[in-house]
Formats: sequence, C-alpha cells, structure tokens
Amino acid sequence: MRKQSGASSAARGTAPGAKRGRTSGSVQSVVRALRLIDALGASRGEVGVADLSKRVGLHVSTVHRLLATLVQQGFCRQNPETGRYALGSKLYHLGEACLGQTDLRGLARPFLERLCRETGETANLVVLDGKEALYLDKVESPQNLRIFSRIGHRAPLYCTAVGKVLLAFRPPDEGEALLGSGPFQPLTRHTSTSPAHLWRELAQVRAQGFAVDKEECEEGAYCLAVPVRNAQGRIEAALSVSGPTVRLGAKRALELVPLMRRAGEELSAQLGFGGGCEPPAPSPKPS
Repeated sequence: MRKQSGASSAARGTAPGAKRGRTSGSVQSVVRALRLIDALGASRGEVGVADLSKRVGLHVSTVHRLLATLVQQGFCRQNPETGRYALGSKLYHLGEACLGQTDLRGLARPFLERLCRETGETANLVVLDGKEALYLDKVESPQNLRIFSRIGHRAPLYCTAVGKVLLAFRPPDEGEALLGSGPFQPLTRHTSTSPAHLWRELAQVRAQGFAVDKEECEEGAYCLAVPVRNAQGRIEAALSVSGPTVRLGAKRALELVPLMRRAGEELSAQLGFGGGCEPPAPSPKPS
C-alpha cells in the first residue's frame, strides 16, 4: 500500500514528502506576500483586507495571515482605528539601502554605449556637483571629427544642455541658489548672459523634456540632453550626446529626441523612478 501511495504521488508530479507551496522553484507563501506588498504599494492610501483579497486573488483568511506576518516583521502596518493596512517603515529603510548600493555610473554605461552606437556622437553622463555640471562618464564618438569631453571635467550650468536639464526640474529656490543673480560670463558669441532669458528657457526645457546647447559653451559644438530621475522623482543626472554642428544641428537633434528620452526613462526606471510627481517648475524671473 505504501508503494502504491508513492507511485500515485509520482504520477501526480509531486515527489513524496515534498513541501506544498513550491511551484516552479518559487516559494508560494513568499510570492503571495510580495504580491500583497506590491498591491499596497500601488494604493494611494490604507487598504482593507477584503479589498486586498480581491486585488491579489487570494482568500481573505490567507491575506489576513500573510498581513499579520508582514506587520510583525515591519513590512506593513495596520491602523488600529480602522483595521486597514499600508506599507511599513522597513520598506522605506530598505529602499534607502538599495539607493545607497546603486552604482549610477555602472547602470548608465550600457545606455551611453547604446546612445553612442545609435547616434554616432559622444554620449555623456553628467551630475550636479556644487554649482557646476560634472562629467561622470562618457563613450567617445567613433567619428574622426567629434566633440571631446573629459571624465571629471566641470562645466557651467547656464550655457550647457546638461546644466539646463539639471536646473530645469528643480524647485525655484534651488535654481536661484545655483545660478546666483547674474549676469553670466559669455563663453562664446552665442552665450546668453541674461538670467531672465535662462529662466524662460528652463520653463521650455521642462515642458518639452529635453535641453539643447547651440554653441553656447563651445564654438562649433551642439549638445542635446535629457533628465535621469531617482526613485523620489528628483533629477539624479543628465544624459547627453554632443557633436560638431556640421553634423549635429537643430534638425538632427529633434530626430534624436525619442532615442534620448527612451534612454533617460529606462535608466530612471532602473533607479526606481515610477513616474511620480515632479518638483514645481522654476517660474521666469524678471531681468
């Protein structure tokens, strides 16, 4: 009889003594708990057990048991007055730890390589450092005629595409602190020295989602940049492509905008950005 029972188990595809709840290498209870956490994360506020049960497709009693464990471990919390549930503080601390372990340069490298390959121009990763734009990484264009950038190079914010991106999506008080009162130093005959003009341009950058530098920082150089956001929706960095104006001008830059936006959005997603709220736009300042 025992042999027959074992044979029946094998015929059903379940090894004798195997633990229930494992499917395709997954632990079912863990998968269900993670689905609950996802459902809570997608909610705008606290959620009741019955509602969660419908969202994840599990029986109310199962959801209740899983939630009790998650609350005990700090991954969820229960409002004692309403009995409803929300995400716990443990997840916040884990999120901070995840961000601290994120290697921005390593994550961005494949996107720089792809942009260089797709555009034929030099691709750059730039971050804000103090009141300047800092070139963190680059992939050089294979073309003989190209714009050279240097890792560790610093550039002004007011006359570079990357600088405008780093400025445009910040709250007004931060932008003012970074820019100062002006006027700005002209680096080429195309550099605008007017703070009022820059504030108007930053509003346009925010509206269209990209910035350009038309020989404003270096004669003969054109640059296109897009934002990279972190999990909180704030600007973490800028991705850019730069090239000589004989090859990369206004028309060509507009053709490259979709490629640039896709790269910026995909890198932002890897940093945890899910399309949340953005900081208020800087409003134009009087001259």
